[in-house]
Amino acid sequence: MKWESPAPNWDTVAGRLLDRFFECVSRNIPGYDAPLTVFGSAAIQLCHDENFTSADVDLMVTSEQEELRALAKQLGVGRSGSLRRDYGLQICPPQMFQTTPHYLQRARVEPRHGVTVVVPHVRDILVGKLHRFRREGQDGLTPKDRRAFERVRALCEGRPSETDMLEDLQLCEPSLHIPGDGSVNCFRLNALDLFHFVYRRRLDLDSEVLEPARLKYAQAAGDDEIDVDQMLDDLNPHRD
Repeated sequence: MKWESPAPNWDTVAGRLLDRFFECVSRNIPGYDAPLTVFGSAAIQLCHDENFTSADVDLMVTSEQEELRALAKQLGVGRSGSLRRDYGLQICPPQMFQTTPHYLQRARVEPRHGVTVVVPHVRDILVGKLHRFRREGQDGLTPKDRRAFERVRALCEGRPSETDMLEDLQLCEPSLHIPGDGSVNCFRLNALDLFHFVYRRRLDLDSEVLEPARLKYAQAAGDDEIDVDQMLDDLNPHRD
């Protein structure tokens, strides 16, 4: 299977559920123009493996969240809806989908029943899974997230490769720092576990991710050493 993201297959379990919902949005909320973003395992099912399922179909929305939740419930496809006892549509706020900052540049965007639908590239879907909260005492990636990485790599000829993941983690460099308050950085731990369990090696975050990311900042500014905080301040000049 090619690494480029194929067109979504709407004739799948997740696809049919979403298609029904998009049609309902178009009919019941005329003029709704905010994008609806499919993420999580549903995106893998739509674009790569029609048999890859999970308990929910995750849909990130940026406006009218409560109205959309009410519509899903009315249609019987809400998270506790009647389509399937343990399968439903979860309407999520934007902060629930964290991934590479420029994921829209490689996402598929297409109209569906007059609604703008965004399906991120599978590599951004997988990075999003690394942001998952970890339970106390958790050892390694959750089984379903590990399964997602392994299934995608089996279908995409080994992609995402180690190089792909290092590139994407470098884009997420600000999210990988150890919190100053001593709290757990789940994204950081999940990235380390990913390399241990999937790529079968130890990841050195400092030398392989954080330092190269800082170097790219410096190269962008034409300087070997750069104060990143100052660079960000320069992008937001004070106004008189």
